[in-house]
Amino acid sequence: MSATENAISNLSIHDTTKMSKSKETDLVTKECQNQHYIPPQVMVNILKRLPGKSLVRFMSVCKPWHSLRLNYFFLNLHFNHSLNNPNILIFDRNAVYSVLNYHNQLVIHKQFTAKVQRQEASYTSNTCRGLIILYGSKWGYVLNPCTRKVEHLPKATPVGRDYNHPNLGLGFSAHTLQFKAVRIYESGRGTSCEVCTLGEGTWRPIEKEKGGIPFSVADCSPAYANNALFWIVKEKYNCILRFDVTTEEFTLVSVPPSLTRSVGAKSQLSLSILHGRLCFIHFSLSSHNNNPVVYLYVLDDSSNAGFTWKCEHEIWPDMPYSDTISIVISNDKVFLFRPNWEIWYSYDLKEGTTCQLSTPQDCSVLRSIDSTPLLVSCEESIVPVPKVTRRISKNKLVKE
Repeated sequence: MSATENAISNLSIHDTTKMSKSKETDLVTKECQNQHYIPPQVMVNILKRLPGKSLVRFMSVCKPWHSLRLNYFFLNLHFNHSLNNPNILIFDRNAVYSVLNYHNQLVIHKQFTAKVQRQEASYTSNTCRGLIILYGSKWGYVLNPCTRKVEHLPKATPVGRDYNHPNLGLGFSAHTLQFKAVRIYESGRGTSCEVCTLGEGTWRPIEKEKGGIPFSVADCSPAYANNALFWIVKEKYNCILRFDVTTEEFTLVSVPPSLTRSVGAKSQLSLSILHGRLCFIHFSLSSHNNNPVVYLYVLDDSSNAGFTWKCEHEIWPDMPYSDTISIVISNDKVFLFRPNWEIWYSYDLKEGTTCQLSTPQDCSVLRSIDSTPLLVSCEESIVPVPKVTRRISKNKLVKE
């Protein structure tokens, strides 16, 4: 029996809770017992395909199904299945909006308002297995947009100035099955870093003598791939900062060689994830025809030779250049959003075509959002958000 099958061997159509003494309940129970047995593999294949919201409701059917919320293997199966259809979300302060594309017609509606105490402008970390961090200069919350669960982060080291906000990344260690928040900020002693394992309630400093952070990082959000977090180094476009979530050590990764010569004043650099691999996005004006172009470089770190880059896509969107453009990769689609003009473009990586998306006729939702919204691609996941006051014990997670 495989580890996954063993982990959900108690999953069946029968509920192991105590039965009621009423005749009606006994009759229903007998009828259920006469049904054919559903193998665990079949049940798992059914449950893992459910949308996150539906799966959360089904968790209240019986105790075996409810226990799946702490089953690492099932959470991983459901998460991997949801990778094919991630959600596009807009974060505006503490409000969360979803963006749907129906035949090149955008549908934007408000999902919910996160129950956070802070109302001022916020920032977002990268998404990691369905979780994301909303934070400001003095506060932070971990949010699962699918289950709508929110937990606050412990109090961290204050930054020197309010406008000099920290940069937070969220990673997951496959070795310890723990989420870690990594906070990089500027202090009187230069650039500092501290790490918080979600559920433990404390921040631990990463000292420079032990491989601490050597450079300042740019304001753009980091990206998580292959058990590591990546930041673009500030004012130094020839390297990327890599943080191993398990060993908690920093290393430097060079950017694609062509970027050392082509990064100019009208260039935007950002990081994303393309099919599970780190993607370096370079948006600029072409030196040949002065038209905007988007280069997507993918990092290959599987070989022993080190880190190598490959330009997998060169996108020529039919749109004017903008300094405030937001670029989001969602599976095989690349979305480009100009917040000031409320214009969206979509590029299909398989077909190689660009189209302009029609915004809703009622743009009251868009007008209520800040001029530079926080646009992210987030996978559906029912993974629980660890609370600060307690830590999910390892014996509650099914070990491989």
